Amino acid sequence: MNEIATNSIRHGGGFGVIRTWDDGGFLLFQVEDAGRFDAPLAGRRQPVLEEPGGRGLWLANQLCDLVQVRTFEDGNVVRIHMAIGS
Repeated sequence: MNEIATNSIRHGGGFGVIRTWDDGGFLLFQVEDAGRFDAPLAGRRQPVLEEPGGRGLWLANQLCDLVQVRTFEDGNVVRIHMAIGS
């Protein structure tokens, strides 16, 4: 969640809204901001080692059960699902 929140501050207009809730077996975290994703596979491809940054969304995809990214006219919504328990 830290990586997504940091991205929101750095790339999404300097602030965002974080929501979290329990959805029966999953913890969900959602960040909304004023940013825009231009790359349709943002966070799905391994970042190039020589380039600084670009790892936050990729790390979230590696560590979480599901990462959903939506871009709208007024900004982004990133939702992370993490299973509770085994």
